[in-house]
Amino acid sequence: MIDPKVLIVGGGIGGLCLAQGLRRASVSVAVYERDTSSAIRTQGYRISLKDNGAKALHACLPTHLFDLAVATSIRSATRMVFMDTQLRPKFAKPIPPIEPGLAGFGVNRLTLREILLTGVEDIVHFGKTFDHYEELGDEGVRAHFADGSSVEGTLLVGADGTHSPVRRQLVPDAAVDNLGWAVYGKTPLTDDLLAATPDELIDTFNRVIAADGAAISIATCRTASPAPEPLTDIPGYLSWTMSAAGPPPGGPSPHELHELATATVVDWAPAVRRIVAEADVPATFLLAITSAQPVTPWQAPAVTLLGDAVHTMSPGRGDGANIALRDAQVLADLLPLGRSSAAAKAEYERQMLHYGFAAVAASREHPFAPFRPR
Repeated sequence: MIDPKVLIVGGGIGGLCLAQGLRRASVSVAVYERDTSSAIRTQGYRISLKDNGAKALHACLPTHLFDLAVATSIRSATRMVFMDTQLRPKFAKPIPPIEPGLAGFGVNRLTLREILLTGVEDIVHFGKTFDHYEELGDEGVRAHFADGSSVEGTLLVGADGTHSPVRRQLVPDAAVDNLGWAVYGKTPLTDDLLAATPDELIDTFNRVIAADGAAISIATCRTASPAPEPLTDIPGYLSWTMSAAGPPPGGPSPHELHELATATVVDWAPAVRRIVAEADVPATFLLAITSAQPVTPWQAPAVTLLGDAVHTMSPGRGDGANIALRDAQVLADLLPLGRSSAAAKAEYERQMLHYGFAAVAASREHPFAPFRPR
C-alpha cells in the first residue's frame, strides 16, 4: 500500500491554497506545476476577495501569512459608478467601507501567489506538465507527466484551470461555453496621471459603456504600504478591462490588442483615452470569457477537480477565485477527519458541485449583482 498523499496538478491560487491547508493539517501533499519556475507568471492583476474567499484563505493559511496578505492588500473601492463614454454617470451609489480582513480585501495576484508559495516550496514541483492519470484500484492513482515521470498518491486533484487536462480525462463530455472576450490592460499610476484622472475612475467599481455595447472598467490597484521583502513590491497601477462587439481578435500580439483598445476609445472622454494610451503595452492580453455547463458526479474514486478546472465562470462578479478558495477550504477540512480519502472526496464533490455551479449560473445570468453562495 502506498503512503497517503494528495497530488495537486496546477499551482494556481486554488491549488496552492489547498496545499497550504493540507500542510497545516499534516496531510502529505505535493503540487505539480507546468511552469518552469515561480517567476514565470508575472502577468495578471488584482484579485478581489469577498468574505467567503477571505475566510477560506484564513482557514488554510498560517496566521502570519494571512496577516501578510491583509497587510499588502489593495485599497478598497468607495463607490460604484456606471457612466457613458463622456463620464456622465448613469448610476452611482456608495460602497460601504470595510476593514481589510475576514470581510474581504483586494490583493495583487502576484503578491497572493508569492504568499501562497511561502513555506511549501519543498512540495511544489515546477516543470511538470500533466499528461494523464492511471487508476490503481484500492491503491489510489498514478499521475503521468510529459517528461516520462510518474508519481503515485491516494487522491489526485485537478486544479489546472479552464482547459484542464485532468477534467478532459475525468469528465470527457464536460462543456465550456464561450461567452465573449475582453482585453486586459495595465497602466502605471503616476502622480501626474492620478491628479489628471476624475474621481469617478479612481478607487471606484466603475463601468464606462458606449452606445454600441463596448465598455471599459478601470480598477485602481495601489497598496497602503510597500510589500516587505522577500515579496515583490508592485507600484500602483490602473487595471482596465475592455470589451467590444464582434469576434475576438485572432492570435493578436499585445501591441495589436493595445491598438484595438486605443481605437475603441478614440472618441471617449480624454481621461479614458489617456489611461489606455499610457498603458504598459507588453502587459496587454486577451481573455476568453467562459462559463462551464453543469456536470454530473463522476465515478473515479481517487480523482477530483477544483476551481476553474470544474466550474469556470465569467468574471463580472469576481467570484471565480473566491469559489476556488472555498473549494480548497472544504477539501482541506474534509480530508483529515479520519474518513477515507474516497469518502472525503465524495462529500467535497457533493458540496462543491452545488455551490460552485450556483455561482456559475449567477455570474452568467446576473454578472453585476451581489451573490453569496450557500
